[in-house]
Amino acid sequence: MTSDRKSPPFPTKEAVLDFIEQSPVAVGKREIARAFNLRGNDKIPLKQLLKELKNDGHFGREARQKKNNIEGRLPPVQVVEITRIDSDGELIAVPAAWEEEHAAPMIYVLPDRKSKFDLVVGDRVLAKLKRLDNKSYQGIPIRKLEAAQLKILGIYHITEEGGLVHPVDKKAKKDFILNPEYAKDAKQGELVLCEIRKGRSRKGLKEVRVVETLGAIDNPRALSLVAIHERNIPNVFPQEVQEEAAAAQKTELGNRTDLRDLPLVTIDGADARDFDDAVWAEADPDNEDGWKVIVAIADVAHYVRSSSPLDNEAQTRGNSTYF
Repeated sequence: MTSDRKSPPFPTKEAVLDFIEQSPVAVGKREIARAFNLRGNDKIPLKQLLKELKNDGHFGREARQKKNNIEGRLPPVQVVEITRIDSDGELIAVPAAWEEEHAAPMIYVLPDRKSKFDLVVGDRVLAKLKRLDNKSYQGIPIRKLEAAQLKILGIYHITEEGGLVHPVDKKAKKDFILNPEYAKDAKQGELVLCEIRKGRSRKGLKEVRVVETLGAIDNPRALSLVAIHERNIPNVFPQEVQEEAAAAQKTELGNRTDLRDLPLVTIDGADARDFDDAVWAEADPDNEDGWKVIVAIADVAHYVRSSSPLDNEAQTRGNSTYF
């Protein structure tokens, strides 16, 4: 019996180049094959096509500048800072954490009619970004970041006059004064999260107080927090999201099969933040040299309602960050 299924048309060089250039992340042969639904023997001419593109100068040193431009695209969700209002009254923003040598791309922030907040110059918002061209983006506000979320992360140094906090942010030009009464239990050389004390300054340096002591700078958690702070990665959940999570109730089993008696083994390591994948296997008595295998994957969609605060927050955190 022959199959009526037709093979998809093989992509042109232009189509492959368009896919590579429009992808927000680096792609390889596997991703290209999946995008164009190429299987089996179709991958052989794809390999030849990519080789020809490389020989034509689309990859390698000849295309390094172009490749850098592609890789330099902003992520789909990012913290941005409103820097000015143009002559047409539009809000103009830039990425809040921008360390490149070239100028930051311009972000046109659209007014959100449904939002309950107004934006002014100096505000920071979490926004969904849509690329307009090589130098500009359109930004749709998701959530305004409160001033309390913009704290100082630094290393505590004890001095004869009290103490100083040296920011981990390389762009920060000055240290901050930390009086012992506001240092909590921080020790010399530890990483501390501080907030600026309003209206307090001495010797041209602002005073801060410790909000949280994070321990030695070389421990894994501290290193992650430094990266989070430098890149403005959202790591604080809004109050309404926390309340919804705390109020979650057990759901009925329904027509689902109860596998809780199986000795499932988690795939995630002991230091994982969640355990949502597991496996179980045993020899199959009805199949010589065969095995029965069960792979368990958490079905989060079964517990989180669509368009709820928890679901909306998950949408903004859809891109995992690995350190």
